[in-house]
Amino acid sequence: MTSISSAELLITTFGSGPAPQITKAPGRVNLIGEHTDYNDGYVLPFAIDRTTEIALRPRSDRTVHACSTAFRGVAELELPIAESTPTGEWHDYLIGILLELSHHVEFPHGFDVAISSSVPLRAGLSSSAALEVALALALTRLYGIGLDDVEFVRLCQRAEVEFVGTSCGIMDQYASLLAQDGSALLLDVATMTHRHVPIDLEDTSFLVVDSTVRRELSHSGYNERRRECQEALNWLRDTLPERRLRSLSELTMRELDDVKYRMPELLCRRAAHVVSENERVRRTTEALVNGEASTVGELLYASHASLRDQYEVSTPELDFLVEWGARNGALGARLVGGGFGGTTLHLVSSYEKRRYVEGIVDAYKRETGKRADVWGVRPSPGARQLNEEEDR
Repeated sequence: MTSISSAELLITTFGSGPAPQITKAPGRVNLIGEHTDYNDGYVLPFAIDRTTEIALRPRSDRTVHACSTAFRGVAELELPIAESTPTGEWHDYLIGILLELSHHVEFPHGFDVAISSSVPLRAGLSSSAALEVALALALTRLYGIGLDDVEFVRLCQRAEVEFVGTSCGIMDQYASLLAQDGSALLLDVATMTHRHVPIDLEDTSFLVVDSTVRRELSHSGYNERRRECQEALNWLRDTLPERRLRSLSELTMRELDDVKYRMPELLCRRAAHVVSENERVRRTTEALVNGEASTVGELLYASHASLRDQYEVSTPELDFLVEWGARNGALGARLVGGGFGGTTLHLVSSYEKRRYVEGIVDAYKRETGKRADVWGVRPSPGARQLNEEEDR
């Protein structure tokens, strides 16, 4: 966790000046519903108590100066942003947001911005979405751009898809903006509607265990999985024209069973994960409403098995962490995020939390030679501006 605030970094890097505008946006854990968002399905994330914070103040010229606690150096840009090519550096996210906002305003001036964050990078906790949402919230306030919530999250998503180059779904940005304290956010991506589901599982805690295996989503199998889902959808549309399927999430498991022996095996497995995962989201929502922690845990394990076997996005390290949890008292565990590295989520007894943390860190070190980072997370509020009375 960073030890310097964004406001302190702003002054340290760019000198004193007017009081900055400060916004923050959280990372997220997806309780269940993995790789369903870009298939117009259901997801059930919650925001975590780790955030990205932005301190921003206007300049008199049209220059942008940006710095971050996570990266060395200062990025310098000139407004308006001309056609640009991604560099693979962190400020690609800033450029992507500015390019999207340029459709709404001609920037009259530039700004200095400093970024601090406690969201781990490339760990499957949506550090990129937290950065996008915090930046966009600060910049829409700075330039007086009015967007409704859905327009806002779509703008942030487009910045990552169309400029940064990661074909992400909408869930991460949506949760970072609109999550509520103490609740998960049940999002129906097809209709872009949501409701908040209180998380009140007595005497339990959520732990995030970071495998420290890092991956770059834009250079991983994530985009490949999206292509495979589209290929599966195209095959099903040709085979079941009467269904007029708009997404894999409209398919039922019975329909998939009827065609699975004709369908290419790889595409069938991808579709099977999406269909079954949507059902697990619905069942998990019911279990949360009824306070059934054991049922939630069973569904987490089932989700991991599907991500491992049907969707093939797990790794040996992630599998070890989940399997160790199953042998050592966790109610449930699964990989979270896009996969190919990152973190696992564990639902454990609050009374056993300390023993569990010590045990899994020791076991992972002996198994892999790596040290797993572990921290508790709790459902937390979405993005907000800190130095205004009202939140977004």
